[in-house]
Amino acid sequence: DAVLARPRRRTASKGCGSIAKPRCHALRAGVRTSPNSGETLRFSSGRRVDALLVRALHLDRREAIRNTWAKEQLLEGRAVRRVFLLGLPEGGPGPLDALVRDESRRHGDILQWAFQESFFNVTLKELLFWRWFQAECSGSALYVLKGDDDVFVDVRRVLGFLGRRRDPGEPLYVGRVFIHTYPVRTWWNKYYIPPSLFSGAYPPYMGGGGYLMSRETVHLLLGASAAVPLFPIDDAYVGMCAKLANVSARHHPGFMPFEFASSRHPCAYWGALVLHRLKPDEQYLLWAFYRTRGRTCPEALPGPSSADA
Repeated sequence: DAVLARPRRRTASKGCGSIAKPRCHALRAGVRTSPNSGETLRFSSGRRVDALLVRALHLDRREAIRNTWAKEQLLEGRAVRRVFLLGLPEGGPGPLDALVRDESRRHGDILQWAFQESFFNVTLKELLFWRWFQAECSGSALYVLKGDDDVFVDVRRVLGFLGRRRDPGEPLYVGRVFIHTYPVRTWWNKYYIPPSLFSGAYPPYMGGGGYLMSRETVHLLLGASAAVPLFPIDDAYVGMCAKLANVSARHHPGFMPFEFASSRHPCAYWGALVLHRLKPDEQYLLWAFYRTRGRTCPEALPGPSSADA
């Protein structure tokens, strides 16, 4: 997983804790935490964070994200930081462990827990991230963009959207909204959910690779999670917690309803906040195009409606 956070203006702050190098700022490299342990990775003290970017399982994808849209930087006085969320590799300890430790020492942006990576553990990772964020970053990071490790984010547009919010204190949960969606009942499908586990339609939730939320929303979701049993489909679980917390799911057209396709002209995506399903080489190509020729593209998407801001 990857997280984007947006710090406030420069104010003295206790910051978000400590890791290999200052970043939150940074994460304590190579530390593994048990889901039930009080020990955690933390950001180091320093500048407040406006936006925190989170995700990723694969090294090549993480490198592409670091070298393109998720470079840690100040944009128009807003600080942007990234975090990658990992469990342990399938199959137990092995050569990948050393690679991850080295990667964490070099970049200071990895948060790793002591449970095995798997499709059905993504929900657990989501919950543990909320706990970590609440304990270590809620005093400094204002927003979180949660995304898969194959998304492309136009960070400048995201910050522009956040800057236009009429009520910054109102809980924010925005992305591509799925409503009236029912569980998959085909038993061989990886999203299969038996009727005994969940009946009826899911509450509104965000899908499509990424969504944006405020720190107030993280606080409310974490509080609601105490009454919501873990569920195998992470997006639906977030929607369940949001419903219980009375947090409205808001749609934004900038979270694209279709996946990235290299056959389309890059201008087809100009105006999007989040694109999904990019390979690492496509991340680099789209980033290069946006930086050099993006301004030649017409605005392809409508701006956020008043309901979104």
